[in-house]
Amino acid sequence: MVNIKYLGSCREVGRSAILIESKNGDQCMLDYGVRFNEEDRLPFESNLSKLKAVALTHCHIDHSGAIPFLYKKKKNLPLLTNSVTIDIIDKLINDMLRISKYAYPFGYHELNQMVNNAYFLNNGVRHKIAHNFYLTFYDAGHVPGSVSILVDVDGKKILYSGDMNSNNTNLVNSADSSQIPEIHAAIIESTYSLRKHPPRDELEKEFVEEVINITENGGNVLVPAFGVARSQEAVMILDKYQFKGNIYLDGMAKLITKIYLNHPNTLKNKNYFRNALKKAKFVEGFKKKKDYLKNNSVIVSPSGMLKGGSVLKYIKPILNDHQSAIFMVGYQVEGTPGRNLLENKVFEFKESNKQRNTNYDLNIKAKCRIKHFDFSSHSDGKGLHSYVDNLKFVNNGKQVFCVHGDPQSTTTLAKELVNKKYNSVAPELGEVYSV
Repeated sequence: MVNIKYLGSCREVGRSAILIESKNGDQCMLDYGVRFNEEDRLPFESNLSKLKAVALTHCHIDHSGAIPFLYKKKKNLPLLTNSVTIDIIDKLINDMLRISKYAYPFGYHELNQMVNNAYFLNNGVRHKIAHNFYLTFYDAGHVPGSVSILVDVDGKKILYSGDMNSNNTNLVNSADSSQIPEIHAAIIESTYSLRKHPPRDELEKEFVEEVINITENGGNVLVPAFGVARSQEAVMILDKYQFKGNIYLDGMAKLITKIYLNHPNTLKNKNYFRNALKKAKFVEGFKKKKDYLKNNSVIVSPSGMLKGGSVLKYIKPILNDHQSAIFMVGYQVEGTPGRNLLENKVFEFKESNKQRNTNYDLNIKAKCRIKHFDFSSHSDGKGLHSYVDNLKFVNNGKQVFCVHGDPQSTTTLAKELVNKKYNSVAPELGEVYSV
């Protein structure tokens, strides 16, 4: 029997970590991330003495952030990934260590060890990590470089979806589960299983129309966006619908954009991406930031949930301007400043950090327009069901594990799949299942 140990992302979004163990004890870790706003940030502890490799689905910190910790004991552990993902996680984890007040049990030395042990896999190519133990990557459609992982161990095939999107975006092509070979079990993300995303084209048009309305009437639009993928997606949407105004890109979004430009083959349409980004100007220099607010501009800047980042340099004058707007383009986790602003029209933020050179104590009632646009890079409930239904199971076994979602999202998806005759469950932290 093959064992699956759930060390994270169980009825939560964060610290994704799934351990696959063969009958002779060989192990492979699928993702190894961190979670935030909790004291216990690392995955559940487990004996990893026979760990042969760690395989990464994509760059986001909740999937990758704890990988350096594995190099405390295993200096030469292979990290199976791709070139764009390693370039991004090197920057993201470095930034996490630099600015975090949390004392992570690893540092820059382990981060360098991780980077030095990265091995790049091409999608669709089967790679051996141990006896009767193979991995194959498939496009996940989430962000550039994102993959789903097919594990073939002791004759059992287990699919780990990672974060995936079954709808096309401007940046990457969608995931297609019909391309996956027959499997014995699937581990499926559940992030938005309870939601229905609005039609993408309609939402994009509405977003650009709202931006044009604000800027042509003398205001500015601030777009707090994740530096990875969402910022670039926002710029591409503005270009797609021929927005003629000024577009500025700031913070981590600039660095990630440069990485994408260095890895054009990870993009859906590299020429479209290059042309769209040519119309966006990179913000350089702190003193110039306020000047961009005089130009009836769109400013795309991290962080996506208003928890910090370069977006804070712009937010006070925007909030106090009746003619301007803040358009949120990503999910706002409960308890974040972005969620509070969206629900209560109040921005509250305190931070004093010498490393970030920040000193904020803000409590501002918004006078500007506040609106959310659901440009998700995850499948919604309908998309998740379609993805699972298109999978092919050996002997119609239909064993499905629902992870990476809050308790209601994971358990509801599992129940819905049970009603469709799947053998489905939402694992709890530390549980072990056999296939």
